[in-house]
Amino acid sequence: MVNPNILKAPELASYNVRGNQPALGVDKLCYLTDTISDNGIWEEINPLESKLPTFIFQLAIVLFVTRLSLLLLKPLRQPHFVAELLAGILVGSIAIASEFARKHIPTLGSVFAASRIMMMETVGNLGLIYHVFLIGLEIDLRALTSVGPKALGIGISGALFPFFFGASLYTFIAEYPENFRWGCLYWGVALSVTGLPVIAEIFAKLKLLHSEIGRIAMSSALVNDFSSWILLVFSLAITSSSSSTYLSLFSVLFFIIFSIFVIRPALLWMLRKSTREGEDYSEATICAILTMVLACGLITDICGVSSVLGAFVFGLVIPSDLLGHKFVLIVQGFVSDLLLPLYYASLGMRTHLGGISREDLLMMVLISLLSFIPKIVCTLAMSYFYRISLHEGFTLGILMNTKGLLAVMAMSLGRDHTVINEDGFAIMLFTIFFMTIVTSPIVNFLYRRTKKFLPSQHRVLQNLKPDSELRILTCIHEVQTAAGITALLEISHASRRSPICVFALQLMQLKKHTTALLIVHGASGTSSESYSRADGQIDQLITTFNNLEHQNLMISVQLLTAISPYSTMHEDICSLAEEKQVTLIILPFHKRQTIHNNMEEMNPAYKDVNNNTLENAPCAVGILVDRGFGTLLTSKIDDDKTRSCRIAMIFIGGRDDREALSYALRMVRHPKVSLIVLRFILDETSAQNVDADLSLTMEGEDEGEAEKKADDIFVNEFRQKVQNDDSLVYTEEMSSNGAETVKTIRSLGQDFDLYVVGRGLGFFSPLKGGLDEWSDCPELGSIGDLLLTSDFSSTASILVVQHHAELNPGSST
Repeated sequence: MVNPNILKAPELASYNVRGNQPALGVDKLCYLTDTISDNGIWEEINPLESKLPTFIFQLAIVLFVTRLSLLLLKPLRQPHFVAELLAGILVGSIAIASEFARKHIPTLGSVFAASRIMMMETVGNLGLIYHVFLIGLEIDLRALTSVGPKALGIGISGALFPFFFGASLYTFIAEYPENFRWGCLYWGVALSVTGLPVIAEIFAKLKLLHSEIGRIAMSSALVNDFSSWILLVFSLAITSSSSSTYLSLFSVLFFIIFSIFVIRPALLWMLRKSTREGEDYSEATICAILTMVLACGLITDICGVSSVLGAFVFGLVIPSDLLGHKFVLIVQGFVSDLLLPLYYASLGMRTHLGGISREDLLMMVLISLLSFIPKIVCTLAMSYFYRISLHEGFTLGILMNTKGLLAVMAMSLGRDHTVINEDGFAIMLFTIFFMTIVTSPIVNFLYRRTKKFLPSQHRVLQNLKPDSELRILTCIHEVQTAAGITALLEISHASRRSPICVFALQLMQLKKHTTALLIVHGASGTSSESYSRADGQIDQLITTFNNLEHQNLMISVQLLTAISPYSTMHEDICSLAEEKQVTLIILPFHKRQTIHNNMEEMNPAYKDVNNNTLENAPCAVGILVDRGFGTLLTSKIDDDKTRSCRIAMIFIGGRDDREALSYALRMVRHPKVSLIVLRFILDETSAQNVDADLSLTMEGEDEGEAEKKADDIFVNEFRQKVQNDDSLVYTEEMSSNGAETVKTIRSLGQDFDLYVVGRGLGFFSPLKGGLDEWSDCPELGSIGDLLLTSDFSSTASILVVQHHAELNPGSST
């Protein structure tokens, strides 16, 4: 039966402006005069006696402790959840609520007094509602349809078995009165939870996100997350009212169906009608969406379950890419950075650790260790059934024990429903913290790197056999750079004898709020291995590379996404190159050409990524300076003229130049490509008059002579291979210094579409004398940087090739 008093106005005392009760029959309701104080420090009035200054003081302290915890735990690679929970416990339980703080820091004790945390707790719960909405917003329900049987079995068993184990553990250990008997349900829910965003963050930091175990763990955590939500709804319905449990469940089920078939279509219609394609949403639209979040939360709260369920369901029914990544970042920055720490602080205020004895602490540790058992056991059982190795099964079991916000929220709701007392709440909160903080070190130990990225002599273009498959890893920061890269792949001459396998890696920066990490799954119907739909760029990349595959059947593409900080992004690139046995990595230059033919910087971090990759790559690396190469090549390939794409290769000498010449040799086999190879020979007679410091040096004369002999042998073999090829012109020019080299290159003319050069930092020669000192972009080498200047064609793109790093002594920048 519906509660008849649900909409009845509460009986509140009425006061007038003086704080006295009004006369009989006068209906007035006013704030007390001491709620706001404008006197400041100039009057003898304590500003902390007013609510707003007290709340601001609370907010400042909570944010300071939270940021300090994040800073201290960052070197330990701990997820943000651990730092925020630790900060909340410190603020609420140890630093503020203890007797020491009240005696020695009375101001803090008064600010966080029990009578003054109502506003902080209310704002914190508001932040929780919006945070849960954003979590639901960025979970793609289509991922559940592609979950394999392994992840499905591990996810469901990893939720049910720990739930019953936790409930039994609560009943066995605790001797609570009758009104606390249902606390076992919330203990079970807390142990059944696997923190999906926390696992994604741990995997991203450990560079395991795109590995096999990463895909299984993410899919299993997604299934486990939904199972835990269902268990939480049942627990809330049971503990809300024993007589109306079925009514609560049926009303929640009706709300979910209503959200799918009514709220979702209505919202889509409203957004499409009020916003044109490509435009940002108006303020009224955003305000309406945020208001609907609270409305859905209110509905589920009225139904007898928590308001966070309504916000979560509302986020789920909205398509993940509808509101856009910009909307998510703006709202998340305010909610998760400013409001959510208040929720953790309010949890800390409920956790009283000051009176815990040594025996109680040992009991907490024992329960934490026992709580690891159920998920490890069921995961190992599923791993044995699906023939997963013992090592990976144990690692998955450890990862499935990672907790997140849902586990903490379940304990808080149990405390709100008065079915868990202080001791039970404190024990499980400590268990959640302990189980999450030990996960990252254990997984890091099990998957620690025992060696650096080692180069392979067989994975360079020079040693690639004519009938071998060429494996190329292309890196893409922005969609605009994909056209030039696909054009370069097109003229790389894939054939039946030597096909090309391309691994297109989309690089995205890992931020605290990159919840797109929640969606890491294979795309059926495409050649994508794992990707994220953040920013909507993946759809354009799929289209671009699918067109490349259709135009050339000898090219196969696998599309992947790596999400990591810029400082460690090169580790993703190098580890993937090592795993896939790649021969060549192609990186986009960190500058792009404007409509005025100037080069503007896209992102300074891209340059650092390129430099770090050049220094650590286990194979050859090419940096492409795209000046409209993709558009230009498309028009020339469609032209009926043969050999319409003109390429110039400048050969100075050294490993890098030999690698660049090997790639140019492969390009010239394409029917639309013509190649000019210009080799510079040192004029020994003129070079005698040059300063001795510019004489040929490369860590000693013996090594320099060895490189010169290697160049001669390689060039002679190259000329024998192409001696009957009319599409190639080979010329040699004498030069004694850098000035003559520049003059000769300029005399080639500017009618080229692409220059191919070696980076050449490991080979010092008078042929480049003085050019290195004037280089603005060392990653391009002296010749590549020279071609980038305004003295040369502004329409010709540049490809700079480097031999792998370990065998190039001058590769470091």
